[in-house]
Amino acid sequence: MTLRSPGRPKDLEKREAILDAAQALFAERGVDGVPIEAIAARSGVSKVTVYGHFGDKATIFDSIVQRETERLKQSLCQAPSGSGLEDTLTRFGMALIDMLTQPCHLALDRAVSLEAQRNPDIGRRFFEAGPGQVRTMLTQLLSQAQEKGVIALDDPECAAEDLLALWLGFHAIERRFCGGTLPDDQTISRHVIRAVRLFLKANAPDA
Repeated sequence: MTLRSPGRPKDLEKREAILDAAQALFAERGVDGVPIEAIAARSGVSKVTVYGHFGDKATIFDSIVQRETERLKQSLCQAPSGSGLEDTLTRFGMALIDMLTQPCHLALDRAVSLEAQRNPDIGRRFFEAGPGQVRTMLTQLLSQAQEKGVIALDDPECAAEDLLALWLGFHAIERRFCGGTLPDDQTISRHVIRAVRLFLKANAPDA
């Protein structure tokens, strides 16, 4: 008897279709407003298939956020070896903002923000799987740079939060309340580079 190996291309395609459908529906209706039947119908699979891949809606939600975080990690891993800290942080910031400004992510973020007011567990799960993981990744990166002596930090985690605030601060507030078109790549690049240089200047090791 030949055992069926998990993760075959067809299975992966179905899994991605389910996640894509769920992400779109969550953005449209909120997490609590989307039944499993709707996810199955949108993704073109049976309800049994959805349950077979994920078990429940909470697992689907977590998998969506983890997928976006993994995409960020993959984009960061594309950095060439030997890149300096400024280049590495710039690439991190560009990848992060690119992910956060995708229309599907903006819609999901709004839906989760509203949902979290009624169900704080949804908000906590989203934070831990998404923003919390990003903070951890950046903290690890800064800790490694500190060990090499290229940056001086009192607390790498606080420093990571400082840099995230420089990247995302006021522009995120403006978009939340005013909407409008998203900045182009050149504008984002200038903003990220300026933030990185300010951060590195403030945390330069003593001469």
